[in-house]
Amino acid sequence: MLFPLNPNTPQCRVFEVLNSELLHFLEAAVQANSFNQDLFSQYQHDGQQTISVCWSNKATKEKFEALWLALEPLEQQTRRELFELVQNSQDITVYFDDLAAPLPELEDSLFEVFKSLTSHLFTRTKDLSGAKQQADSSIEQHFQEFRRENNNSQLCFLCGTSLLSQDRTNLDDDEQWRADYDHVLCKDKYPIYTAHPGNFIPTCHICNSKAKGAKNVLVGSQEQRRTAFYPLPPSQESCHQYACIEPSFRGLAELHGGDWQDPIASAPVTFPTAPAEIAVKISVWKEVYQVPSRVEEHVITHFCERVASDLMPQDFNDFCNQLNRHTQRFPLDVKKAEWRFWWYRVYEFLANKDQGYLRDVWSLIEWKQTVANDGDLLAEFGF
Repeated sequence: MLFPLNPNTPQCRVFEVLNSELLHFLEAAVQANSFNQDLFSQYQHDGQQTISVCWSNKATKEKFEALWLALEPLEQQTRRELFELVQNSQDITVYFDDLAAPLPELEDSLFEVFKSLTSHLFTRTKDLSGAKQQADSSIEQHFQEFRRENNNSQLCFLCGTSLLSQDRTNLDDDEQWRADYDHVLCKDKYPIYTAHPGNFIPTCHICNSKAKGAKNVLVGSQEQRRTAFYPLPPSQESCHQYACIEPSFRGLAELHGGDWQDPIASAPVTFPTAPAEIAVKISVWKEVYQVPSRVEEHVITHFCERVASDLMPQDFNDFCNQLNRHTQRFPLDVKKAEWRFWWYRVYEFLANKDQGYLRDVWSLIEWKQTVANDGDLLAEFGF
């Protein structure tokens, strides 16, 4: 986790309702003899008792019935053990620090039907008008509440590189666009948590769909358990305070030799002062979301253009002055603007270098700007 969330960040009410309905069904099914509406809860709406959307919606009801058909042949004790397994595994946070806490596992005969049900709750039921009515909320509303509790930021707190979404004027929360919701514990391996409110965090498209995908946060490639950042409250762990970027610049000879497009050879992101227990979690964050490699490539390919737009240096002395000005205090928009945090770390690195080092860097910037300007003239006028 790059930045910690506000501890008052709410969970999504729709998922709270669907998860509670699943628990209610499993408990009621322990002693049930048939599949009927008594297995589902009711709620008050407009002064009347209303049956849960999980019964009133035909497609969702069929998914619950499929689970019932898998439970029906089982002994009451076995059904009770399933209910207690799910009920006693509601606190997801413990698995991220306690390697001895056993991850909940379903019997093979129940896994697929359970997965089918909870996946349907996530992909279909959550968007039904009945689900929104029962929750008196929607995912769109939750996203706006999430944003407001975090300084009205649309920035992805996992990476600090991309916006989650974009708002439009004069629209209610329910009509605004929202971000992707990432399953912290992947739904393919942990179907118990596919509709669990503590298993969702809004993320940018790159973090959710490109980097993480179906990766298992808590189990590595060698099937070993590991600790990791739990990105939602109550956890306040993060790694931004330990992050450093250390660009390595090419020499002018290399640039004249043909590498002028990228004056930086590398820009590794490191965490040299992170405590051991945090460093382990940073390694998992790196693997799952691949943020450092994304940042390094961005810094390598955009260095000169970003320096020009951020610092607007006129000469070497101005370059040094602007570096000092940009690093005197933490930027106010560091948790709002795309890439702002990471470029602050680049400027922080440069501001701590001596005049001789900075003169070499300035020479590279000047040379790159000259070559770029010559290229513009060639494209425009043919010479």
